[in-house]
Amino acid sequence: MLATFWELAVQTLRKLYVRVILIAALSLVAVALAKVLGAAIPEGLAERIGAGAVDPILATLATSMLAVTTFSLTMMTAAHQTAAGQFSPRTHVILKDDTVTHSVLAVFVGAYLFALSAIVLRNTPFIGERESVALFGMTLVVIAMIVISMIRWIAHLEDLGSLDYTLAQVEARAAHALRAIGAEPCHGAGVLNGSRVPTDFAAVRARRAGYVQQVFHDMLQTEAQSHDARVEVLVLAGDYVQEGQVLARILPESAGAAMRKEVQEAIQIRPNRTFVQDPGFGVSVMAEIACRALSPGINDSVTAVTVVDRLSSLLLLADPGAEAAEDGEAGRGRLDRVAAPKLPLEALFVDSFDRIWRDGAAKAEVAQAVHRALEA
Repeated sequence: MLATFWELAVQTLRKLYVRVILIAALSLVAVALAKVLGAAIPEGLAERIGAGAVDPILATLATSMLAVTTFSLTMMTAAHQTAAGQFSPRTHVILKDDTVTHSVLAVFVGAYLFALSAIVLRNTPFIGERESVALFGMTLVVIAMIVISMIRWIAHLEDLGSLDYTLAQVEARAAHALRAIGAEPCHGAGVLNGSRVPTDFAAVRARRAGYVQQVFHDMLQTEAQSHDARVEVLVLAGDYVQEGQVLARILPESAGAAMRKEVQEAIQIRPNRTFVQDPGFGVSVMAEIACRALSPGINDSVTAVTVVDRLSSLLLLADPGAEAAEDGEAGRGRLDRVAAPKLPLEALFVDSFDRIWRDGAAKAEVAQAVHRALEA
């Protein structure tokens, strides 16, 4: 369960609005901290260090940070549109999770809120002369954060939305999912034996239609242990399910009433696919970039060859080495009360090389690259 909560926390922190809210909250805490630290400031220090200069600095920050934030959002939107139009609409999922962009925007918004709240409080009895010294120090820290963020943002804009950056990000996400499949083909669960269907089970059905984004196998293991039951997951991340479709089986049937809701929550269904547990999605997005490059309007076979070469290295990461041992209904896994189907590795070839071969078979360089990749 701890691993599941940590994974959810990391995914939540990748969202833009979460980082903006956190930095904005810290900026307000910094203003309040200036009041607390004011009691420790000696009398007369404000005149010696010129703490009164904080007012024009705060005014400059408030006006400039609003403009910089608007400009940065415009650049981010333009990069998303460029990547979606030239490479693949699915690359928006990657760029939407770009941590550098999120951190920079969060600092800009936080600096704006810091300056705005400080200006308001400076015109009230809440901030006196000694508190102004502490506020001046906080302002210098904020300025340092802004400078660092601007340098990061300028360096990041060189690559944001470009083919190399977008392809590298998709490859990194796909590699992470494929390494997880190679290390644990069923994410720690036993391998489900599809040829043997139990008779004493309770069916867990989907409450909505959509794509299976993630299956939290650790959560299923905890629930199964607490109810002395077993769970057999019937879907994979990336599968599209209909409302009412059977997602899992709870054995025995008597445990179904107590566990059904928890099992439904552990199988996350959303309108779109993600890269987290779905290596097929990453592979298909890379293939889509190659197919878009091979279209008559672009006719860029070099990009297609680059994608094929990278795919050949990616698919090798999914090799589990030795086959999982079979034991009764499921292969042995780290989670002894959960069984799940294995990802058919041939599906990765269908989602990648088959599509590229369909569009690029007439180009000799693309055909040679596909042959070279299949040999590897």
